[in-house]
Amino acid sequence: MLLILPLFTHTAIADNNEYEYDEDGWLTRIAGPERFNLGDEFGCQGMPDIDPFEDPNSVASCRSYLIERVEASRWGPSPITFGLQDGSSDSSMNQSIGDALVTSGFQVSIGPSIGDERIETIDFDAGSLEKNVASIEAIEASMDDGTPVVLRWIAELGDLNVRKDPDVVSWIETQPFWFTTAGEYHTSRQSASISPNGSESIILNQPSVNIGDWSTPGNNVISLVNSTENGLQVESVRWMNGTTLPPLDEMDRHLRVGWRVISGDLYISIAPGDKVEIQFSESIDELDIQVGNFNGLTPMIVIGEHVTDLFEWSSGFQESSIRFTWLIEPRPVTQMDIALPIIAIIVGIITVFQMRRLITRDNPREFTYGSLFEQE
Repeated sequence: MLLILPLFTHTAIADNNEYEYDEDGWLTRIAGPERFNLGDEFGCQGMPDIDPFEDPNSVASCRSYLIERVEASRWGPSPITFGLQDGSSDSSMNQSIGDALVTSGFQVSIGPSIGDERIETIDFDAGSLEKNVASIEAIEASMDDGTPVVLRWIAELGDLNVRKDPDVVSWIETQPFWFTTAGEYHTSRQSASISPNGSESIILNQPSVNIGDWSTPGNNVISLVNSTENGLQVESVRWMNGTTLPPLDEMDRHLRVGWRVISGDLYISIAPGDKVEIQFSESIDELDIQVGNFNGLTPMIVIGEHVTDLFEWSSGFQESSIRFTWLIEPRPVTQMDIALPIIAIIVGIITVFQMRRLITRDNPREFTYGSLFEQE
C-alpha cells in the first residue's frame, strides 16, 4: 500500500491569503540560480486564476511567493516589476491595483498603462520571439523612437509547447543592443550631478539610494553645450581614491560600471553613491548631463510571461546574450482524477492475491499469507 500513497499526496500550498498553487521547483534549483547569475530579473505575474484588478490582495501574495524562493535581481533582492497585460477601463480598479503595487514595492508595470504616475509603464512594441510570429521588421521599427525595444516570450500556450524563432534570435544577438531587464532599465535612469574641478576636470557624483532599494549603476551621457568638431577629449576617469574606472568597448552589452566616448559624447555608468573625477585633455566650457543608455546602446527588454515552469521557459537560451524579465506565476493546482487512486487500489489488491495464488500452487505446504511480508 505504501506504493500507492504518493497518488494521494497533494502539492498545493495556501499562503496567508489562502491562494492555492503548485510549486515550481526550478525557481530554487538549477534554472533559477543559473538565470539569476546571468543577470536576469524575476518579477510577478500574479496568482493562478486570479485577476489582480478584481483581487488586489493577490499582488502581495505573488510577491511573498517570489521572495521566499529567489532574489529579484543582482542589483536588489526585492521584486519591482509586475505584469498587468490585460488592463482595466475602470478608474477605481486602476486606483486599487496601483495602490496595491506601490504598497508591495512594485515600481514597473508591464502592459497597458493604468494611469498611475507612481508606476512606470513598459509596454510591448516589437512583437515576440515565437517561431512564425517574431519579426525583424517590427524590431527595427521599434528601434527608431529611442525607447526600449520590448518583446514577449511565452513557452507554453495551453497544452502546446512554443518554439523560439532561431533566425530572429541569432539576428538580435548581432545587433547593437543593451540587453537589459525592466527593473534594471528603470532603476538605472538616475542622473549624476557635475561639480567643476578646475578648467580641465570635473567631479561626477551619482546619487545614493535608500536602504533596500536596488543598487543599479546610473547611466549618464555628458556632452559639450557648445559642441565642437572633436567633442569631449577624455584623458582619464578615476574614482576619488585614484583607481581607474574601467573603459567600455562596443562588445559590452550587459550593464556594468565603466565609460566610453562615442562621437564626442561621454557615456559613463557608475554605482549609486560613487564619485569619479573626469580629466579632459583640454580646457572645457559648459557641459550638459542627461540620463543615457548604457554604452550608448539601444535597450532591449524581453519579458517572459506567465512563467509557471522556469526550466521550460528558459530552455534554449542558456548560451544566449539576451537577458529576460521573468514574470513568475505559481502553477495552478492540478486536479487529480478520483478514478486513478481507486484503480491503483484495485490493481494492488489483485496483485497481492495473484502472488498468493501462484505461490500456493508452487509450494502449497510451505505457504502462509504472512510469508509474503517476512524478511530473512
